[in-house]
Amino acid sequence: MKGLMKSTLCAVLMIAFGAAVAIAPAHAQTGSRILVNIPFDFFVGSAPLKAGNYTVEETQPGVLAFSGTHGQEHLFALTVGTDFANQGHEPHFVFTRYGTEVFLNRVFLSADNDCQAVPLSSREKKLIQSQASGDELSLLVQPAR
Repeated sequence: MKGLMKSTLCAVLMIAFGAAVAIAPAHAQTGSRILVNIPFDFFVGSAPLKAGNYTVEETQPGVLAFSGTHGQEHLFALTVGTDFANQGHEPHFVFTRYGTEVFLNRVFLSADNDCQAVPLSSREKKLIQSQASGDELSLLVQPAR
């Protein structure tokens, strides 16, 4: 009985994994891709990135790929879809600055309300606890060609 349950569970997991793999490439081909010039050093989660030009692309649902246009930086970030309204109806990034440290919080890859939020890192949580608030910065971006 135990062996039958184990093999059934394995079969279900294999089917679920196969379905996820089959769906992900179809989404990656239609993912939004943008160019952005970020004029300051910043964090994506706990990963630091230098100021510069980046291509940002949603490679699959919940995954953003950051590539420096001169090959200097590469990063994959896990994100969470949120319900933030894109009031400016423009692709843009939203950062929060705490003193001299800047964290990417939300990414709008298109003019619609499809917002991807970067979860707070432990460092950002500590800064939130030690400071009254952070300054929010918004940076417009352009579609990649």
